[in-house]
Amino acid sequence: MGERGLLITGGGGFLGRFVLERYLNHYPDYEFHLLEHGPFIHKLRQHLDTSFPEAMSSGRIHVFEGDITQPGLGLEAPLREELKARVTAAIHLAALYHLAAPRDVLMRINVEGTRNLLDFCQELPRLERLAHVSTLAVAGTHTGTFDETDFDVGQSFKNFYEETKFLSEKLVRERRSALPSVIFRPAVVVGHSKTGYIDKVDGPYYLLVAISRHLQFIMPDCGPVKNNIAPVDFVTDGLVDVFEKDPGAIGTTVALMDPDPMTYNEFLDLGCQYWPRMKPLLRIPFAWFAPVARLKLFELVTGIPWRAFQYGNQVINYTLPESTRRLANVGVTCPPLTRYLEVLVQYFKNHLQDQAIRRGNWKSILKPE
Repeated sequence: MGERGLLITGGGGFLGRFVLERYLNHYPDYEFHLLEHGPFIHKLRQHLDTSFPEAMSSGRIHVFEGDITQPGLGLEAPLREELKARVTAAIHLAALYHLAAPRDVLMRINVEGTRNLLDFCQELPRLERLAHVSTLAVAGTHTGTFDETDFDVGQSFKNFYEETKFLSEKLVRERRSALPSVIFRPAVVVGHSKTGYIDKVDGPYYLLVAISRHLQFIMPDCGPVKNNIAPVDFVTDGLVDVFEKDPGAIGTTVALMDPDPMTYNEFLDLGCQYWPRMKPLLRIPFAWFAPVARLKLFELVTGIPWRAFQYGNQVINYTLPESTRRLANVGVTCPPLTRYLEVLVQYFKNHLQDQAIRRGNWKSILKPE
């Protein structure tokens, strides 16, 4: 009964696997309870068997099938009772991240899934704290300054992903009196800053797709709009170490972002330099570019969906002084993009034909290979 037990949902996802590695390498005294949806279980077990065979054979890692969209997380009564006796902390990573997924699917996974997780956590008598992984996208369509302490500022949403992540964070906020929690808001998570490893093409990687297909000569002018990205290793270290080392973070929101991000224009220019390819010859006003990029024909011809550009005209400034201080206090800082963009570009070039990172349909995310 004295052991610490950590419940993690979504440990088989991209960020989840790094979070698990951080814990196994730096906080191995936990007993790990990993709840995964059916299609991800094999992938997660395979990863753990390959990377952490000793930990798997020690009996301290328990991987089991569950479903956050079901009451009680879809678990049988004996397992629920066992978790009640063992779990002292929980990290909720499970979510569907896809800007084109339909609202009903996103509501079921991101909102009802969070509600069911919170209900279950309230039944855990030994639970000391919960980490909920939200996103900077809860800012929705807001322009101007959006502080780490801001939440509902009257924003609307560009897509159902933003809306459902906003609603899921709202649920966590409403339960804070009953469930001590830390809300983490990562930027758009990109590959590892040392290796470049990424498991799918999304977000800013579509700018690299444009470079790879010689489409960068004419691009939209995004002006001062920031490209808010952060490498997965920084996001992982910040999330885990603040959650474990900073008890004062309970009841707060921690932004896991680059405090001084590049603009989209700067990102594209530097990406061209590292490829190397010629930089854009013409940047046209975003208002002229958008109607063309919205056409299905544009995606069919270029392979780049409209969602890759829809953040390119949102002038928003995320302020995160308290988060930056908390991260620094546990020894974590976000590296500047100039230090690792070349690594991201080289990894992308070397794995351009890998089907594993070319999956774009939201259904393929729910059914990984």
